[in-house]
Amino acid sequence: MKWQTSPVIVSFSEKFVPVEMVPFPSVTICPDIKNRASVYNHSSEVSMLNHENNSYIEQYSYKNLSVDIMKALEKAQDIALICEVQQMYPTFSLDRQTGNATIVENILKVSPSVSDYIFHCAWRGVPAIDCSEMFSTVLTEQGVCFNFNSLAANEIFRQKNIQKQYNYSDASTTSKYWSLDGGYQKNRGPYPRRGVISGSIYDLTVILQAPKQDPDETCNGGLKGSKIFVQHPADHPQSSLYYYASLPGQVSSVALKFNMISTSNSLKSYSPEVRQCYFQHERYLRYFKIYTSKNCRLECQANYTFKKCGCVWFHMPHNDSESICTVNKLDCIKKAIDEFTNEIFDDFVEDEPDPCLCLPPCDQISYDAEILKTDFNFSSIINQFQKLAEIDLSNLIESYDYSRIDIYFKEPRFASMRRSELFGLTDFLANCGGLLGLFLGFSVLSLIEIIYFCTLRLGFTLKKDLDQEKSTLRKDKVNDAETNASE
Repeated sequence: MKWQTSPVIVSFSEKFVPVEMVPFPSVTICPDIKNRASVYNHSSEVSMLNHENNSYIEQYSYKNLSVDIMKALEKAQDIALICEVQQMYPTFSLDRQTGNATIVENILKVSPSVSDYIFHCAWRGVPAIDCSEMFSTVLTEQGVCFNFNSLAANEIFRQKNIQKQYNYSDASTTSKYWSLDGGYQKNRGPYPRRGVISGSIYDLTVILQAPKQDPDETCNGGLKGSKIFVQHPADHPQSSLYYYASLPGQVSSVALKFNMISTSNSLKSYSPEVRQCYFQHERYLRYFKIYTSKNCRLECQANYTFKKCGCVWFHMPHNDSESICTVNKLDCIKKAIDEFTNEIFDDFVEDEPDPCLCLPPCDQISYDAEILKTDFNFSSIINQFQKLAEIDLSNLIESYDYSRIDIYFKEPRFASMRRSELFGLTDFLANCGGLLGLFLGFSVLSLIEIIYFCTLRLGFTLKKDLDQEKSTLRKDKVNDAETNASE
């Protein structure tokens, strides 16, 4: 019974895994300033539109509005999708339930860019000439974010199945000498970037600059820092409730650690439900080439949202760019996501018997971190530099808030875990023999004795009985012959 019901065990591996054997995590930085007020002041725009247009709309209809006013109304609703404060949704009742790629275009125009918000970046002490080459732009629930060390979009997504009107990520560097199942080949593999034994140099250093005139206080909820997310490079970068914060005037020192689970090849004969994991070839995703539990849940979440609302959130993968939810569908989206999170989707039917059974991959690496914060007075550094160089850098001091992020591995090696058979055939036979020996005094010698008594001993006994019977018959015949002769 135990062999049938729980044949798999997860145990600690006897060897520690060095950090150079695993990829450096994909790091996603999401500015809390999602809408640059210097480009588009959403709060003022919504207030003006509500004041100037509501009375006109009430008297007439949307059909009589000019093209410019309609575009302004639609843009205000599009930007509201990334606003932090829910009360800043436009109060005008523009009856637009779904939109197209224009929604994403409007969001990208007012969102932060890598060149505007990343002042300096360096990988293991080597600064990048252009941080746009090191960081890619990615769409998340948080809006526009900046990602480091993610796989290329065409390596993560099935390009033939997703819409082509806009990109969910502009990452373009593909993996080399590395695979999700096999890891790095013979200690090679330039990408994804890999970890090194922690030393005196940080793996990744980023200095963020936030323009002081950019916060849209009402839309962005008065926040001015950034959220930091770490995930596996094969995961499409997404935000979550669990993040690390970077605040202006602070250094955020992020010490990484990882948890690794590998799976024995002997488990390939078991079903995924029994071993509780998928090998890469076992689970097909419609929008993703690479199977991970996060990619699977994002796809399932997008499918469920589309089923419930008839559209998807702008960051969710889908095959139709004409089915993007507008702000008027936000309540439906939140309800769908809440139902999905709490697994209340009994009526959700897809091609698979259980499309949302997003088990982890059999070879899995997950990342965690500890964060330490200290003060960061970058303005004094700029002051000293402008005195030495005799150049005017006062604009950098007066116009920006600075913060710094240092990311590195906390330890050179970490313990790993291994998923293997609890009972192999040999173990099963050994346990059966042990139980028989415990309760019956049974042993291999006993088995030989049983065979002996059932075969050789029984044969010899039968032969002896037959010989005795023949001897008795012979004696009887001799006696009878002697009796006859005497008579």
